Amino acid sequence: MSPIKGISEVIRLPRLGKIRLGIKKELDGMAYPEPTDYFVCPDEVKKLYREKPQKLHIMFPTNNPDQWASQYLRCYSESRRLICRGNGKTAIASSNFGGTNLKEIQCNPVSCNSYQQGSCRRVMNLQFILPECPGFGVYQLDTSSYHSMVNINSSLELARHIFGRLYLIPFSLLLVGKEVHPEGQTKVAQVLSLVPTLSMEETLKYAQMPPEQALVLPPPDNEAPDDFSPEELTRKEVPSRHDQENALVELWDRAKRKVWHFEMQDYQIAHYFRKYWHLEVSLKDFEACLPPEKFTADHLEGFLKDIEQHTRFS
Repeated sequence: MSPIKGISEVIRLPRLGKIRLGIKKELDGMAYPEPTDYFVCPDEVKKLYREKPQKLHIMFPTNNPDQWASQYLRCYSESRRLICRGNGKTAIASSNFGGTNLKEIQCNPVSCNSYQQGSCRRVMNLQFILPECPGFGVYQLDTSSYHSMVNINSSLELARHIFGRLYLIPFSLLLVGKEVHPEGQTKVAQVLSLVPTLSMEETLKYAQMPPEQALVLPPPDNEAPDDFSPEELTRKEVPSRHDQENALVELWDRAKRKVWHFEMQDYQIAHYFRKYWHLEVSLKDFEACLPPEKFTADHLEGFLKDIEQHTRFS
């Protein structure tokens, strides 16, 4: 089979479903999320783990957490639409209620009204394989819990140091009660915990298995997590028109919008520009307001064309 540029080298795992941390309730006609002390799972997962599991046996399909543990500051409107996503320094925000006109702004949680009022929070989109379940793909779980995110990140860092890698290592994802103290008040919150499923010796055997070619995961959807908001979020991108007088800047704006819209990861961008243009490019380059000197119109036009061609056939 002859390779097709931008298509043949891409391997994408489908998203099989969402695992939630709460259920929808209604009060006076208004829907709101109610946290649970168990994972709310699709039917095929319930058949294996029963109705209200508090532990799931999972694996991560690649060795790069940036691919399956996306973490951003995300702001949602009253209609539950994603209107801003940032990293604490810069953000991409919509300038209208439809979420179509995008602009780059500064991102500072300390001075951000949305963050202070609670409509913007840290969000982790965790994607993983359930190896004991039927099907070939990943499940996604979203959380905005500070304690859950710290637990997951800490466990991943420790596991990487001990086992040397994270790819296809058996982990157990737990939902456990933890005493927290928001605003000086004590309560028990349900938080995520990640631990190796097997003993140290058995896990080290898994770690000695050679990694395969990395798979490209589906980008996390823009649904707010269940401990943030339960409603589905949709947004459409309106491409900017090509302005002949400002061709490079317009191409740069279009490229940045594509990167954000498709939740492209750092390794994907680096691989593309290194393979097809012999350029060293990272996701951080796309945080700039103006195109860095390394980019030409040919680079950006080729990048946009390949993205459009790939998404047309995917």
